[in-house]
Amino acid sequence: MTRTTTKPKRKTADRFAVLNAFVDFTLRGLTRPDVAVWLVLYRDTRDGIAKTSQADIGKRCGMSDRNVRRIIKRLESLGLLIVVQVGGIQKGPSSYRVLPMSKQQFDKL
Repeated sequence: MTRTTTKPKRKTADRFAVLNAFVDFTLRGLTRPDVAVWLVLYRDTRDGIAKTSQADIGKRCGMSDRNVRRIIKRLESLGLLIVVQVGGIQKGPSSYRVLPMSKQQFDKL
């Protein structure tokens, strides 16, 4: 039997590129709670969108819903997060697009 080696899937390589860009260019300017929320949303990203409730983010990060909302606003103002859809009781969880760096950081490269 001959084993064939397969190259990593493109999606996996792209996910590592995003994570590497975040660590290399963005991480040092954030607080630990900011990083925790960003990582939870990044982990939940499927096809470019993370659909997660703020209560679930809070549970996984060990913080209150209020703190999660504050951090989401901060990440959005820094250009690291785009709120695609605001969730609610009849709407389901919120949807987010997670970015590794702001447009300003990218333009400096």
